[in-house]
Amino acid sequence: MNIIENGLKLMSIKSSTKTNLILEDLKKIKDYIKKESNVVVYLDNEVLIGKYNSDFSFQEDKRIEKQFVRRLRIFNQDEELHLWRSNGELYGRYRSDSEGEETDFIEANQVIFGTKAEIYNEYTILTEQRGTEIAIPGKWKTDNKKMRVAIKTRHYIGYKNGYRAAYVDVRFVKFVQLPLMEGER
Repeated sequence: MNIIENGLKLMSIKSSTKTNLILEDLKKIKDYIKKESNVVVYLDNEVLIGKYNSDFSFQEDKRIEKQFVRRLRIFNQDEELHLWRSNGELYGRYRSDSEGEETDFIEANQVIFGTKAEIYNEYTILTEQRGTEIAIPGKWKTDNKKMRVAIKTRHYIGYKNGYRAAYVDVRFVKFVQLPLMEGER
């Protein structure tokens, strides 16, 4: 019998969530995220990637306003706060992977567009031939073939009736350099 490898490995971790959150103000984020983290913000007119440490920091000194946020993810190795706008309010979910119930998951690397990289201060500007660019925190390499930057995502699995598996949540974990070297998972 031939077994097809898909590169996914089933793992387990203690994890908990707080759902149905409503944030009246972006300053309330610090009630959930207490250590330095990465942030991806989808605004009405652009996507910003930067850092969060009680406040937002981006490559260009940009500020975000609640009314322009479509979706926002603040994440680190241990947790994520995921917010989205609906009817003028920011709703969300907080997930922590340090305590809670034993939960199955798989991880995948989602490649970020950008086949050319230029380092500017503490950020890397990723560009494509078509002219689009995005800045991400850190110093990264790309070469248009194998060397790329990705976001490691964690996909949580729930079981219906004790046996039917389905993805029930996904979160951003960290940025990674591809290809991954042995031992870098």
